[in-house]
Amino acid sequence: MVSIYRSLFALIAFTIAGPAFGQGVDLADSIKPGDHCKYEIALTVEGKLKVERDGKPAALPLSAKASHSFVERAEAVDSGGGVSFAVRHYSTAASESQVGGERAKRELAADRRLVVALRTGDGSLHYSPNGPLYREELELVAEHFDTLCLAALLPGKTLNVGDSWTVSADAVQHACLFEGLIKSELVGKFMEVKDGIATFTIAGTAEGIESGAQARVSVAATGTFDVAAKRLVGLTWEQTDFRSQGPATPAAEVKATVVLKRTTLAEEPKELNAEARLKVPADGKPTGVMASLRYADVAGRFQFAYPRDWHVVGRTKDHLVLRLVEKGEFTAQATLTTWKKADPGTHTSPEDFKKVLAMLPGWEPEAGEEGPVPSDGGRWAYRVATRGKQDGVPVAQTFFLLAGPNGDQIAVTVLAAIEKAAKIGTRDLELVNAIEFPKK
Repeated sequence: MVSIYRSLFALIAFTIAGPAFGQGVDLADSIKPGDHCKYEIALTVEGKLKVERDGKPAALPLSAKASHSFVERAEAVDSGGGVSFAVRHYSTAASESQVGGERAKRELAADRRLVVALRTGDGSLHYSPNGPLYREELELVAEHFDTLCLAALLPGKTLNVGDSWTVSADAVQHACLFEGLIKSELVGKFMEVKDGIATFTIAGTAEGIESGAQARVSVAATGTFDVAAKRLVGLTWEQTDFRSQGPATPAAEVKATVVLKRTTLAEEPKELNAEARLKVPADGKPTGVMASLRYADVAGRFQFAYPRDWHVVGRTKDHLVLRLVEKGEFTAQATLTTWKKADPGTHTSPEDFKKVLAMLPGWEPEAGEEGPVPSDGGRWAYRVATRGKQDGVPVAQTFFLLAGPNGDQIAVTVLAAIEKAAKIGTRDLELVNAIEFPKK
């Protein structure tokens, strides 16, 4: 009889206490299409930008902070467990930064708070179905932590406390905001489970390409996972970046800290109901100018929508400089110059335009082609395409003069190395024809 009681006691004790020893937890996020979550993200950045001033290297101190709060509807999930297509509505998307002595504040416009996030082979694509974003707005919604990859950071299987896993290459690329991944050594580790919350860490290094520049990052992150809900609910992600100079970005050394909170919503928020999503393409892929960016001259003289391959790299009172960067390769540079206004219904003559071109410093032109080019909206456009030497270097330059019906005028110069001129195709003319003048 005693032995029976002892056996029963041992069985009860094992039943009660046994699972806590070496307990396995299924670290797989259960997100599925139609699920809704709320995200709150706080970002702080400290570091320096490396630039040249007066021909000498200089380091500009950089500090920034940003806050984001949005609700998100998962529309599609990929085989790795991550969300591949989502629709968001931001209640908050704002940042403050200081570079050197210059301060800047950014905030997402009220009519652009509905945003689509789509994972692609080149990273994540963000856009508003309500129309083009400013580059600064795109950075606000695309450069906080990529929540689409949260589920993919996990191992997606049952582990015991102390077990480790290699974070997938796809998850690393998206989490580190790389356009392309060179190598990754990020490793996750299951640390503990307490009161229904599993804690894990992710640490290591990775290398990749962003905006045509090579970047090396070091990551130290801690996450929390709700075992019963099967959801990743929190993440603190610290990332130290060493980025080289790119075609459109300076070199930088920065440390960024992201604190993320994720809450599952039981009901569909009104900001993401069927009516709110009417403009969202069924497959998530942008149509028309949805994925374009917008630029507006601060003096109100012109505005235009343009493809994301063009990057604004400089501006003065009368000049705007853009660079065409394709998959990290610098292809061409375009300079927009405001031109003397003509009388309504008239424009500068081609002869006078060419006289100005003949006086450009350092420009030695060869024979080329010229003539009017198609435009619309009562506008007139003239093109002079030629090759020659700029400051002794062989280049191809195309000069455009665009005039509006009210006499507004702007000149556009597109410069490229001889061997890259053919890659421009018709994109220079498309850029020119995208320019809009004030209607009055």
